[in-house]
Amino acid sequence: MEFRFRDRSVASDSSRVVARCLLFAALSLATFRVALAAGEGFYGPLELHDRELQLLKTAAALEDLFRQRGYRYENRELESLVARTGAKLAPKPTDDYIRYRFFITRDCAANAFTLPDGQVYITTGLLALLDNEAQLAATLAHEVQHAAGHHGIVSYRSQRHKVIGGFILGPLTLGVGDYFLENSIMGYSRDLEEEADRRGARAALLAGYDPRQIPRLFQILMDDPEGEQPRIKAKWSDHPALEARIAYTKEMVPGLLVGADTANLIVNASGYRRLVRRTTLDTVEDFIAADYPRSALRVARRLVAEDPADPVCRLALADARRALGPRADVAGEQNLTNKEKKRNLAARIVLTRDERQERLLDTPEGQHNLKINLEAARKSYDKVLELDPGMAEAHRGLGYLNRALGRPIDAGTEFVAYLKARPDAADKAVIQAELRQITNEIRKGGTRE
Repeated sequence: MEFRFRDRSVASDSSRVVARCLLFAALSLATFRVALAAGEGFYGPLELHDRELQLLKTAAALEDLFRQRGYRYENRELESLVARTGAKLAPKPTDDYIRYRFFITRDCAANAFTLPDGQVYITTGLLALLDNEAQLAATLAHEVQHAAGHHGIVSYRSQRHKVIGGFILGPLTLGVGDYFLENSIMGYSRDLEEEADRRGARAALLAGYDPRQIPRLFQILMDDPEGEQPRIKAKWSDHPALEARIAYTKEMVPGLLVGADTANLIVNASGYRRLVRRTTLDTVEDFIAADYPRSALRVARRLVAEDPADPVCRLALADARRALGPRADVAGEQNLTNKEKKRNLAARIVLTRDERQERLLDTPEGQHNLKINLEAARKSYDKVLELDPGMAEAHRGLGYLNRALGRPIDAGTEFVAYLKARPDAADKAVIQAELRQITNEIRKGGTRE
């Protein structure tokens, strides 16, 4: 098994670029408040108009652009599974400009999208949340129907003639090349999305996958650990739409299974979860980097439940718990109102991470949460070292933990232990800077204790 991804600085930059792209899509569509095309897709050959040909060429160029800019996540076994599964589900193309290919992007947001030339993308964040291969098949089966039914073209032809506030929707408004990407990510009309769900479910069943996993897929995506409105109203994160999809897929499944050999339908939970283990660990890291520690904690807890004796999974749990800092870990489990979720999201937008932390630390609740979270993290780091004394990353975590507690000497000891075990660590310069700062604090007698 081989895992390759660019260094963390490039990965972080890629995540920011993708996030900006998705945010631009959200803002663009929210600004125009367009009702996307209703009706049905077209599943026969479809001749393109001149303007559509240009847009399609630009969309096709995204395949190379995504690769060149490091958006693609490289994991040979997982890429093979996604491509192999997608190939089982994709119908024979009706047009020369459609060629199905399947890719993974590194993004902790749970999403999948398809461009009209047959490019299908699924994020690491979604792969990490899925329970089994049948849910992966349901996701990909849905996506290929968008290309098979020419949903991008159908929607474009409807929208480009709509005039709203004096603006004509189309490439001149949204930017050449952005149109198909934005609509693929944000989703199409309710009718087209439901059409893709229903046709995709039939395709998954014909390929041997269990469609009874489809409602569960949407239930997984309903979870909101952060207690915020979705950052992006994408088709795989829009909660009202997900509720409707759970309802009609539950109603649809019994009819699909009439006459089917249900005993031999593919689910493959254990094999799938083993294969996505590395990706799930990366997703914990990405959630922490993006300041979504509750989401990181949810995923890390699952990893530990799957393999409690694995020190790497324990390390992910410790890092996620430490990242919570002064926050409680139950925000998403409460029945928050939309107003409360919007307020939480507004705080994320208006305040920096440090400012949010400082505000929480000024409250008794925040101080209490910090104590609980850091103690839980310490126990997890200790467990890591118990399972594997050579896991130097636990020393790094303990170093940051002691820094948060205002114990510079203990922090310095742990950082030194980390660098001694990992002299060529990628974050060596960062840890050395921490040690210099600790040395200055000790010389000045500065601690928070």
